[in-house]
Amino acid sequence: MSAQRAAAQCWQAIAAVLTGERPEPPARPDWRADSVADWLVSLGWDRQALGERRRHCQQERLVWPDRLPDDLASGLEFARYSALLAEVRRLLGVDGLPSAIHHGPRIIGPAEERLLREVPPHSVQS
Repeated sequence: MSAQRAAAQCWQAIAAVLTGERPEPPARPDWRADSVADWLVSLGWDRQALGERRRHCQQERLVWPDRLPDDLASGLEFARYSALLAEVRRLLGVDGLPSAIHHGPRIIGPAEERLLREVPPHSVQS
């Protein structure tokens, strides 16, 4: 497989797992994450759109990123694909899990307050 064809397959695989769509990659794909991220943004998959899709999948208890389609997995250079996918996710702000944000005051009971004031029994003090 030519280097350009391998890169095109990788771009399509990344788009498939992040967006659920299979757009045609550009004519001259490369192995740069910023190029892939720019391409996804040009297709309408910016940070906000991908974040919304991730939230929807998580609320519906669906896997995200999606499972890699079998036909795209065949012959894929997995080390390069994994590294590129991780960097594209980082660039687009959808790496890791979204932080759980508690809105409103922190409410703890008296037992928790007491535990917060105590020194843990396994603590080493001199």
